[in-house]
Amino acid sequence: MTTITEAAFAARDAAISEEAKAENKYDTRGLEASYLAGAQAKRASELRETISKLRKNKVRLYGEDEPIQGLALVTVESEDGESKRFFIVPAEGGAKINVGSEVFFLVTPESPIGQSLWNLKCGDEFEFTLKGKKQFYEVLEIL
Repeated sequence: MTTITEAAFAARDAAISEEAKAENKYDTRGLEASYLAGAQAKRASELRETISKLRKNKVRLYGEDEPIQGLALVTVESEDGESKRFFIVPAEGGAKINVGSEVFFLVTPESPIGQSLWNLKCGDEFEFTLKGKKQFYEVLEIL
């Protein structure tokens, strides 16, 4: 977090420095540096918000009959026998992480797969279209 904040300040300083003054109408160094500073400041703000959301949530174990909610680790199996693991996170979904030989997909409740999984229980089945192909899945495990 500190690194991105420092980068935003550095870009801002570059944007307002004497060296960033346009030498002619085609010189856009200062403008480009200001865009970069703005984007980095926005990203730093988004990360602070994500950290705040994550701190407010408590990881817990789910019981056998409990529906999928936030911070659930869910294992599903497709009709082809392929299993996937999803971790329902409050923000910053869309990532794939490897832990040893296991692959986990981080998804938010607002994502299409997150919406499909939300409130399901072990043994529930659902359909999901991925890459234009409709597949049926079963929820095998919720942790």
